Amino acid sequence: MNKMTLPTLLALVLCFFFGQIQAQDGYTYTLVDNGSYNFTISAVPNASTSNFATSVQSYGFTILLPDGITASITSSLGSSAVASFFNGSDLGQPTIDGYLITETLGSPMSLPAPSNGTTSPIVTIQLVGSPTSGVLSILANDSALANVVTPLKSFMQADMIDDAMASFTNVVNPDDSGLSGISTFNFSTLSIATEELTGVSVYPNPTTDKIHITGVADITTVEVTNINGQLVLKSTSNLETLDMSSLQTGLYFVKVLTKDAQKTIKVVKK
Repeated sequence: MNKMTLPTLLALVLCFFFGQIQAQDGYTYTLVDNGSYNFTISAVPNASTSNFATSVQSYGFTILLPDGITASITSSLGSSAVASFFNGSDLGQPTIDGYLITETLGSPMSLPAPSNGTTSPIVTIQLVGSPTSGVLSILANDSALANVVTPLKSFMQADMIDDAMASFTNVVNPDDSGLSGISTFNFSTLSIATEELTGVSVYPNPTTDKIHITGVADITTVEVTNINGQLVLKSTSNLETLDMSSLQTGLYFVKVLTKDAQKTIKVVKK
């Protein structure tokens, strides 16, 4: 996964919204919980009598996660979706992080005709970690955040007109929510014994080499993942100090675990 800065997000605004959505034919996105912190974002056709199979050229949507939680893509419509991470603090929302997930298909791919009413899997993600609070959600197109940072809006460039021409337009309404069914998953509803640690802190942050963990006793494990959700460091000894000197510069997620609780903290390595 790639880290995306706010200027990069703003630069994408001209790329996503071409054409106008038709009054009837179009799509919304919905969230499917597969269990074990695995989720699928699927496309739902609006009610339609059209028997013409939809041809998809590209698509995109934004998922929001609790601060410090990362995710990785396990499958996508064209097997080449890209998730660009952004830090919620950069957008004035320090309690969340997110990913803009997009894919441009080398060759257009077909979805079942809208008249079938088929919900089609588009991207499946796996969360890294086990959050017990906060929510996972698909960003609504009519939300305040989407209207401030318009490249975060959901879209789908597709051909839905049976006219012997390949004409790809945005078929997700940019002015409505662009969502249907379930679009939010609340982690606080899970029955999980692991609680969130309180009082734990890490310093210095940013760091050039070592970090020190304070405010918690009986640490069992410390794990470090990068913004792509990959585990890059793990320690089960000398847990009050962690050497990050071998890591490249960038943003990392340090998870501190005890027997009964955990806490993930964002750490910048200079």
